[in-house]
Amino acid sequence: MNNNRLIRLFSFMWKDGGSIFLGIMYLVSLLFLSSQVFLLNYFAAISLKLISDGMIEKSTNKLAEGVWYLLTRFGLFLLIIPIFAYLYQYAVRKTTIIIRRRLFEHIIDLPMYEFEKNHTGDFLSRINFDVNTAEGVYSWQLMVLLMSIVSAIGCSVAIFLINKIIFFYVVLVTSVNILVNAIFMKRLREISNKIQEAFSKVTQKLSDIVGGAYIIRAFDIADMIFKKYVEINSLLYRLALRRVNYSSILASFNYTVGYFIFFGMLALGGYLMIRDKITFGNMVAAVQLMGPVVYFFGSLGNFLTNLQISLAGAERIFEILDKSKEENERKKYEKNIHIINKNNWVIRFENVSFSYDSTQEVLKGISFEVKEGEKIAIVGPSGGGKSTIFKLLLGFYPHYDGNIYVLGKEIRSYTLEELRNLISYMPQDVYLFNTSVYENIRYGNLRAKDGEITEALKRSNSYDFVIKLPDGLSTKVGERGVFLSGGQRQRLSIARAILKNSPILLLDEATSSLDSESENLVIQALNNLIKDKTALIIAHRLSTVKDVDRIIVIDGGKIVEEGNHSELLEKGGKYKELWDKGFQVNGREGRE
Repeated sequence: MNNNRLIRLFSFMWKDGGSIFLGIMYLVSLLFLSSQVFLLNYFAAISLKLISDGMIEKSTNKLAEGVWYLLTRFGLFLLIIPIFAYLYQYAVRKTTIIIRRRLFEHIIDLPMYEFEKNHTGDFLSRINFDVNTAEGVYSWQLMVLLMSIVSAIGCSVAIFLINKIIFFYVVLVTSVNILVNAIFMKRLREISNKIQEAFSKVTQKLSDIVGGAYIIRAFDIADMIFKKYVEINSLLYRLALRRVNYSSILASFNYTVGYFIFFGMLALGGYLMIRDKITFGNMVAAVQLMGPVVYFFGSLGNFLTNLQISLAGAERIFEILDKSKEENERKKYEKNIHIINKNNWVIRFENVSFSYDSTQEVLKGISFEVKEGEKIAIVGPSGGGKSTIFKLLLGFYPHYDGNIYVLGKEIRSYTLEELRNLISYMPQDVYLFNTSVYENIRYGNLRAKDGEITEALKRSNSYDFVIKLPDGLSTKVGERGVFLSGGQRQRLSIARAILKNSPILLLDEATSSLDSESENLVIQALNNLIKDKTALIIAHRLSTVKDVDRIIVIDGGKIVEEGNHSELLEKGGKYKELWDKGFQVNGREGRE
């Protein structure tokens, strides 16, 4: 499992967004930087041997040779290391950018149900915290491991050449150490996975605190929200303590083994010197070479702990990347159906049934047609299925029974881009991005010219207030348009839809109350928007239903009535009941 995650993580560097050139740059710089400790220790050991022999033999030439040997090798390293360090860091940072970009692109392309069932904070945690955590594998952990392994193996080989008895002593203790570390790794991995999940929940709570700031204050629930945050944070604390406990035990064991090897070698080396099996110079060299071996065991526990943390972050990244994209999910239900449109209709539902989770049908065999240029209002109690009709038309959920046609073609025959280019959607909750007025409107049509944007502003009754803003079109609107009034946000949303200029309009009327002047401006803008369009409107205003061509009444996932305003009032059925209540039941619906 760990191997798969490691290979996949490094694939971003070599091929999956990266390149062979980037991979080679990383590999060459990694190998050089990883070998520096061994080489420096090797050069130091040779130098110490020459200096020690010079001291014993009282030879100034050998003493000078040892000093010169060390200075030339270390000086060369000081010149070369910065170059390889730069190449290494460039490859690391580039890889992190690639991973974050791939994750961001994939999240954008996920099916809508993924956003409905997962918390915003979870996505934020994965794209920020988990990517940074996973970066540790290739930014420093692998280098530290290779540096330790290369140094330990290289120095062990050198020790073998110096004295085989000391070498076999090192191998024996090493084998026991590796076995103990393998036992600890599994438990550390399990705890690290739980910690990553807990971090995600903390991020979710922080997201709720920021996003729900108004509600938290208005309902005075700060203490309760804080209590929930403390509970999750306490869980994170307990898990972190457990991981620290395991890693501390492992680190202590490894450091003990390292020093046991070192002092054991001193005792063994001293004995061998007494028996004339090793010279003093070789003994000094062996002691110097033991440094990296001791460091390897001392750092092994830390490395294994951090590796499990990083791999837990990588696993959460791959969980997102392994989710099916919206277009791929759609192909499972693809229907290549075209029919002859004899009645000039634009939209047609043909015995459509749908459920979100296979437990309860939200739509139950509904059928209706919308002709070109018709304005159709959909009304009904909350939870009746009105918003679901819009979600199906937009291709958010391809797993429905029956057929839905747009312009004579089953919508699963279109690509998502083709389908959504035919439709402008205005949700009940207006969403403006935290950027300028200009950018927010331009999202309706990225190819639009400035003159077209100005015209859209005028038709939406937005132009007069926009030019009075501090920076005009360049004014930042704040998160979700917080710097603007409700009426201004609605009008900018209408301007965006006007600019898109799609033949079909799906409008979920806002239920938020506006002052009479703002409401009149919004209604005028909406009339400009739906003119010459085929429109489906989830109606919440009494004035809207009186002006449409036809009204469809939905209750319990079924069409219970259909006709114009006068006809339905005369029937005295569900529509009249809603009318008499002033449509007060038509609140926000969410997932119907």
